[in-house]
Amino acid sequence: MSTSNWQNISYNIDLVKKLDPKSILDIGIGFGRWGILFREFLEVWGDNNYKGNWKRIIDGVEIFPDYINSYHEFFYNNIFIDDALELVKNTERNYDLINCGDVVEHFKKSDALNFIDNCLNKSRYVLINIPIGKNWEQGPVNDNKHEAHLSTWEISDFSKYKNKLIKKFSDVELREFIVVLLSKDRIDLDSAYGKHFRKKSILKNKLGLKKLVSRIEKK
Repeated sequence: MSTSNWQNISYNIDLVKKLDPKSILDIGIGFGRWGILFREFLEVWGDNNYKGNWKRIIDGVEIFPDYINSYHEFFYNNIFIDDALELVKNTERNYDLINCGDVVEHFKKSDALNFIDNCLNKSRYVLINIPIGKNWEQGPVNDNKHEAHLSTWEISDFSKYKNKLIKKFSDVELREFIVVLLSKDRIDLDSAYGKHFRKKSILKNKLGLKKLVSRIEKK
């Protein structure tokens, strides 16, 4: 489908805010959810940037051109109508984040594993949303043969990656899916907000110790 489950949305946005990518490649644009949300919370939230004079690069690739509408062009810098397997392998561009929102299961397993490796070579971080287990059968949807699920995945498929974060979710039918963040390097979720951001937020907004936090920050 051109869209997917919603239970993971706030978690994904929180991750991406902490990663603070300046350039993103969104694989499988579909309806455009992730490109729109990334644009909103990386550029509009806090900066009130509604004009479209974007400071960050958000590119997207979509193999099924009928999914692309005029509104996509406002949120994405570049839209590539292409096979993501080939585009990622051959592109000379590098990104801070490659986002794979319910994409990997649409590839044969061997192709998908090569694709993930290629993503890690072209991006600092790779964010994957993927169904887990055998109860996610799906054929063509919206006259789009590329919507068929061609591979089945388990959490153990991602255990070989050294630097990873994995979080499990359930959809409305209690089927499991996961969000996986991968990197060749150590995953850093502190630099965007600062190492002690959460502790300072608790002191300021839960305990009413704003003056104390202000003195600590000045030191």
